Amino acid sequence: MQKNMFIKYFSIIIIIIVPIFITEIFLRFQNFVDLNDFQREYPWNNILHHGTDEFSVSDYGSNCNGVKTKLLLLGDSWMEDGYMNRTIGQEFAAKSKSCVQVINGSTTSYSPTLYLLKARQAFDKFGKFDFIIVNIDETDVGDEWLRYQIPTVRNRQGEIISVPYEHDIHSRFLWNGEVWAKKSRFYLVRLIKFAFLHKVMTPLFYDFTFCPDYPSLMRYVFKPEAASLYKKEHGHFAERLEEMANEISTFTADPSFVYVTHHPHLRGLVDKVDHGPLYLPIVSGAIARLPEESGVTVLDARNHVRQIHGDTFPDNTFVAGDPYSHLTKDGAVRYGKWIASQIGSK
Repeated sequence: MQKNMFIKYFSIIIIIIVPIFITEIFLRFQNFVDLNDFQREYPWNNILHHGTDEFSVSDYGSNCNGVKTKLLLLGDSWMEDGYMNRTIGQEFAAKSKSCVQVINGSTTSYSPTLYLLKARQAFDKFGKFDFIIVNIDETDVGDEWLRYQIPTVRNRQGEIISVPYEHDIHSRFLWNGEVWAKKSRFYLVRLIKFAFLHKVMTPLFYDFTFCPDYPSLMRYVFKPEAASLYKKEHGHFAERLEEMANEISTFTADPSFVYVTHHPHLRGLVDKVDHGPLYLPIVSGAIARLPEESGVTVLDARNHVRQIHGDTFPDNTFVAGDPYSHLTKDGAVRYGKWIASQIGSK
């Protein structure tokens, strides 16, 4: 009798432990959910919200021991992408037949307020630039209103001086929550804590903060309702654009040497998509006013997509299934070549 009971309990233990063990091993090697420890360097930045004060500096062309043409690049993940910024440097060096030094200050999820602050740091570090290129993205509208509006700090003269990460309650909440979720030796425990954080805690907190999901971030450009529902938000974005353009234009010899570029997302360039709404040309409308307001040069790819990408557009232009329409390698190279072809030609 005791033997049968022992076998029964032992079997139950094995039935429980073996799946847990297998699950634990699987979680340590899977790539579906990031359960590994966070980097020990925190993302907090007292000026730039997140990211660092560093710049990526690369030289292109020949005779780079002498005089160099200094080119500052600003933008979010689109310009941060190596294919695009490298293409701009290579193409402009070949076109100008000079050595071009590319100083890249682009960082994922940045928008005009942070472009301004990053450009100011670049000017303090490198001096005046021959040309500045700032790529404005569809996501910048939502980022400005939802992510950076409240944390932004101004001095007594009304100038933007910082966007401290510590002022961003939502970002700190998520960061600290994920650090807490991943503080366990066992990955199964991490998964449970991770699920609790994102499925229970974050939704409860959602009404008091901003969750940077696709519907929240992009609703300001959704067609057709965004035009009437979000006039205040669009006005805020336009003001930040003008403020950015007016200041960074002083970091070059002439405001026209600042190029504000824009490549619309797929949903803003086609008449139909399988799922979800199309986009309004909110960004295109806002940047179109900049030349008159600040003297900068605007390069909007909206009316040039066939020239840039060929008659097969949109094939091999956007990353498949990406709601934020990041360009493929070939698409980024073509867009970079088009931008470089316009520098100094206007």
